[in-house]
Formats: sequence, structure tokens, C-alpha cells
Amino acid sequence: MKILIAASEVSPIVKIGGLGDFIGSLPKALEKIGVNADVIVPFFPTARTEDFTVYKSHDIFVPFGGGVHTVEVHKTVLPNSAVDVILLKNHDYFNSGGVGFFEKNLSETEMYAFFDRCVVEFIKSGFNTYDVVHCNDWHTGLVTHLLQDEIPDSRPATLFTIHNIMYQGLGNSETVKRVGIVPGSHPLIDWDVADGDLNMIQQGIASSDFINAVSPSYAEEILTEEYGGSLSDILLARRSRLSGILNGIDYSMFPRSFDNKNWEEGKNNAKKYIQKSLGLKDSIDSPIFSYIGRVDSNQKGISLIYDVVEEIVRSGGQFIFLGKGESNWEQKLKNLQKINNVSVNISFDIQLANNIYSASNYLLIPSKYEPCGLIQMIANWYGTLPIARKTGGLKDSIKDGNNGILFDNYSVDALQDAIYKALLIYKDKDKYRKMVDSAMNMDFSWDKSAVPYKELYERIIESRN
Repeated sequence: MKILIAASEVSPIVKIGGLGDFIGSLPKALEKIGVNADVIVPFFPTARTEDFTVYKSHDIFVPFGGGVHTVEVHKTVLPNSAVDVILLKNHDYFNSGGVGFFEKNLSETEMYAFFDRCVVEFIKSGFNTYDVVHCNDWHTGLVTHLLQDEIPDSRPATLFTIHNIMYQGLGNSETVKRVGIVPGSHPLIDWDVADGDLNMIQQGIASSDFINAVSPSYAEEILTEEYGGSLSDILLARRSRLSGILNGIDYSMFPRSFDNKNWEEGKNNAKKYIQKSLGLKDSIDSPIFSYIGRVDSNQKGISLIYDVVEEIVRSGGQFIFLGKGESNWEQKLKNLQKINNVSVNISFDIQLANNIYSASNYLLIPSKYEPCGLIQMIANWYGTLPIARKTGGLKDSIKDGNNGILFDNYSVDALQDAIYKALLIYKDKDKYRKMVDSAMNMDFSWDKSAVPYKELYERIIESRN
């Protein structure tokens, strides 16, 4: 079985967010169970290739926007694997990006529409040897339409994975013509662009053979208007082709100085270190609550966290914040620094994040929605108990009272009640130790998650045949 995984990023070469971790981990796990998976991404100038052997394979010639563009095909392999990474280089369209959300000379949608055209030309140039093309998020939304147009009878089967349905890739309707899709040839595209714009994720959902989301609960949630918005009707119509598979994590990316046998001493040492380095009171008896992630007020519950910090400290706890994002909220969060035993760190710092995970007793994840979430899995690896809203992948990976604490309502009161519960558990040392033991024995490895992906690929190929 040969799979091509198409995406905008792949860790550690090009990494913007969690999608990069997914693309950098899944194919290595698939390789272990006999699936030959290649990865294809744009070769941005910001790509980190210093530690890689990269060679140019060949050129492909890509029709787009009324012209033909030369695209260099470069190849390397993912670390500690035989997984091929195909890097597509073009100075006109892939001249920026790979470090965050951006918009410079070209709109993101035009850039990724060109990328989609490149992916199809690459498949054709290699004599169409793939069994499945696995597309990821809106950046690859036109690949399946183009494959159906170009090689309808011999095309590979297609899978489209939704990582976050709120990021949809809205662009100019003229992009459809530039990519080579003839107006009137696709009723779903014509219906989409009738309002003047193109929705890239909608096109991926509508045209792929199968669709999946990054957790079983999120796959159910996006069928509702609350979570799926205007796309919920399309997803409902394709429900028989929709599934959810919980993401995994690559534990080798998260070094720790203790394990499930000596975690108590290890976490106490880590707590002393972080308290000293961040100016918190040296106290083993004070539970540390933390937040690590994006400053995103729409999704991540930042306003809820902001409103409970004073009560955490008043109740004898300490609080650490680490993250970057919305500038107005970054400024508000910095004001919390005035409170004793609070440390606010507006930065992206992997080493500090690992130190905080190691030292913390609880991790706050009061998300409004969470397609999968990885931080609860990372927290468990470090013996830290997540306090999370019961939604999406959080609901699928946390068992209340076992490896974390769940609450239902998206509100300050609900989060505060969960924190009070956590404070009581921390005082009950037997209960707390039992929960940490359970957390550290959880298995969220990609070795586990890769198996259902292999089974899904087999199902898609069988259906296509």
C-alpha cells in the first residue's frame, strides 16, 4: 500500500502548528506497520533543512493562471525513518511562509491552489503509483477535484482530514479558473463561488472519497451547526463517509527526567526549579496550575483563564502562563504578573514548555472547541493532570477522575468549580497519586493511532475499486 500525504507543513522541516506534528509523526508510525507513506509539502525559504540531506530529483511543469511554471522537486527523509519527504520549490509562489499565518505578495488561497495543482502534476509525473492521496485541511482542498478532472478513471482513492473546520481558506472565486477548473464542470464549485468567494475546505469535504476528523467526538460535533457552521449540512449528507481517529503524539519529542516509577521526586525537583527560575514562592504544598498554548480568545478559553487566576492564588495555588497570539490579550495577560505567585510568559519556548509540564500539577484547557488537542496527552506524559472542557478530543482522551478533570459548560463558574475539585484532590494525597499514576500509564503514541489509519486506507481503496 502506497500513500501520498499532502499538507502545508511537516515537522521538523516546516512547522507552524499541530498540523506539522501530525504530518511529521503519522507516516513514521505507518511505516512500522507496513504502509509506504510519502509526504509532500511546499519548500518554503524558511524550511529548516540544515540537518537534512536534500537533493533535487527533477522538474515538473505546472499550468496555472494562464501560464506554465517550473517547479523543482526536492527530496529528503524524515528523521529516524525511511519516509520520503517531497519538497516543491517555486520562487514565484512559495517565496514566503512556513513560520505562521501570513499574507504577502500572494494570498494564501492562491498560493495553496497552486500547491494543489503542483501535487496533481507530481502524481501524474510519477505515473500515478499511489493507492491513496491523503489531503489535510483547507490547504489541499482542490487536489481531489483536480485528480477527478485530470485522471478520473485511474486516479488514486482520496481521503480528506479535517484538523480544524474553523480555518476554511476563503479566497477569490477567480482562483478556480487559475487552477484550471472549467466553470460549469463542477456543480458544487459553481454553487460555492456564486457568492463571490471560494471555500477551500468545503471543496475538500465535498469531493474526497472519504473524510475524517482528528477525534471521534469532533467528527460528531461538526455535524451540528454549533461546531460545523455552514458546512454541517454538507457533512451530514456525507455522514456515511465520515469518521474520526484520535491523534497521537511522538513521545521522543518530549524529554523528561523521571518516569512512572519515580515521578513524585522528579516532579518535586522540577517544581523547585521552575519556582526559582520564574520567581514563584518555593513551596511544594502549593499546586501549580498552568496554561501552555496559543493566545486565541475564540477557541482556547483565554478569557475564562484570565478570570480565575486570582482565585487560584487566593486558594493557595500558583499559576504559570506560556503562549503567544492575539496582541490585545497578550497585553491583558501581562497585567496578571502583578499578582504574587503568577508568572506570565508571552513567548514560544519549547524548553520552557517542557519545564512547565514537568513542574505543574494541573494544566488548564477550557477550550470552546478542540478538534483533538495534544497538550492533554503531553501533560499526562509528564504526570500533569489536565482540567479540560468536555469537548472534541479532550472528551475522547480524558476520563474524569482518572487521568484528569472534565467540566461541561463553557463558563467561568464551571472552570472555577473544576479548579476547586482539583484543589481538594491535591490535598488528598492518595487520590492525587492514583490519578497521576493513571495519567502516566496512558498510551497516546502514534503506534496506537496509526492502526485505524491503515484500516481506513484499506477501506477507501476497497471502496474505490
